[in-house]
Amino acid sequence: MTQHTAEHTAPRLIRLGAGGSTIEVLASPGDTDGTLSLYRWRLAPSSRGPAPHFHTTFSETFVVEEGQVDFFDGVTWRTLGPGDTAFSARGSVHGLRKEGDEPATVLMVLAPGVRREDYFAQLATAEEADMDRLHEEHDNHFADEG
Repeated sequence: MTQHTAEHTAPRLIRLGAGGSTIEVLASPGDTDGTLSLYRWRLAPSSRGPAPHFHTTFSETFVVEEGQVDFFDGVTWRTLGPGDTAFSARGSVHGLRKEGDEPATVLMVLAPGVRREDYFAQLATAEEADMDRLHEEHDNHFADEG
């Protein structure tokens, strides 16, 4: 087994604003030879999740560890609970939302690996006027629910 440490980053916790949601960086592209990125997203009770969107450079897989979230597959919303998985191919519209007041935890796998740490950190502090630029720079394109 080859071990790469050139770009290795220690687990990093990113706070997503004052609501209490966090994203933990579990594996960056440098840890996986660019194969994937792995994040643990802890959605606080007040968190609602991103509106339908798509990415042109990577796919996403979501695995619910705790709680419930709703996943939009480009056509319909469906509820996911612990152990449920959802996949969104590159270019496919998808979204996540949390309707209830309970927390939830979701693993996010991005393939190929994409460094999203700066994007997540900037989301917490960006001014409303900078949001369109921020989303565009980080390959996050919003879409209608159909």
